[in-house]
Amino acid sequence: MRELNDTPQAAAPRCRTRTDAAVAWTSAHAIELTGVGAPLVAGLVWSPWLDLISAVLAAVWAANEIRLHRRTRPARQAAVTTAPPARQLSSAASSAPAPAAGTDRKEAKA
Repeated sequence: MRELNDTPQAAAPRCRTRTDAAVAWTSAHAIELTGVGAPLVAGLVWSPWLDLISAVLAAVWAANEIRLHRRTRPARQAAVTTAPPARQLSSAASSAPAPAAGTDRKEAKA
């Protein structure tokens, strides 16, 4: 049930969590993980020599991921160092008039 103080999803942008990043990475690399894992499982079932294929594929894949990580470092640094946009206040809070200085009203003191 929604509470009265809950903000709508459009008003409060959601930050990406580590879990979101891990799920996104895993889903984007599912085919690569299968390509490395299938020979590994086959090596456990049939012949340990198939594990050698898995090791070679894993080494090539890791080298590619490291190279990609190094190549995209400036873009990732720029994304982290830029300031996020300022949050806008809700329409009710932004349309309320500012209290006048020196008044004795309760709203001005609160």
